Amino acid sequence: MRIVQMSDIHVGSGLFRPDLLSAAIEETNELSPDLVAIVGDLTMEGYRWEFEEAKGYLDRLSCPNVVYAMGNHDAKNVGYRHFEEFFGMRETSVTVSVPEGEAKIVSIDSTKPDLDEGEVGREHYAWLDSEFRGWDRGPRILMIHHHILAVPGTGRDVNNLRDAGDVMAILRDLKIEMVLSGHRHVPYVWSISGVRIVHSGTASTMRVRGVMPPSYNVIEFDEETVKIWLREPGKGESQPLASFSRSPVTTSEFYPAFENFVAYDTLPFLKGT
Repeated sequence: MRIVQMSDIHVGSGLFRPDLLSAAIEETNELSPDLVAIVGDLTMEGYRWEFEEAKGYLDRLSCPNVVYAMGNHDAKNVGYRHFEEFFGMRETSVTVSVPEGEAKIVSIDSTKPDLDEGEVGREHYAWLDSEFRGWDRGPRILMIHHHILAVPGTGRDVNNLRDAGDVMAILRDLKIEMVLSGHRHVPYVWSISGVRIVHSGTASTMRVRGVMPPSYNVIEFDEETVKIWLREPGKGESQPLASFSRSPVTTSEFYPAFENFVAYDTLPFLKGT
């Protein structure tokens, strides 16, 4: 399975680079991936014209499976209404046929209108569980904009996922193979308790941090390994970002019952339905 992961396009920013986005799209089409994962912040301020312009670019992707997650910038100025109009539901679950069988991809909205920080929320835990529990036909992949774990090289850690602890426990319990995130504009990979969390940088702006250039990720699965490459749009070459075995090698055991820590609450008006 081949995935191209982009994030933080930020159409509308004064630092947006159309040439970089065009190059990333052309290179993605040449790679013929099974999935293109756009992990949020398609726009800068959530205005309708920004979404229109972003869609004009992203419609040039030839991959039949393009899945979007919404970012905090997209939720500004009631921008989530425009996101739904141009890119579909803010939360979705899809399956993609891959050489290994079928991959399950769940995209969840971690944003709150006009706030930079994110939260999944207890009312979503049961849905997340129902989508992944028992899935054994191929890779299990979550897309979420906000970072669950702090990303080095991004300064003081801010705007993280507010319920990161509960979410991480759920992901471990569900044996999620990979989490695709963005938000911090720096590519990085964490591997904790078998959960691989893959951050992509900003694909098409100069809103970069330190010496890290604009970039996107290319991820490849086979039956034994996962390899991740970093690509700079327009440079035509890749550099390794991470590699690991498909099955996590761990001797860790956790004995207290999962239910002691995480409750799957239902919204009060939905209880009993």
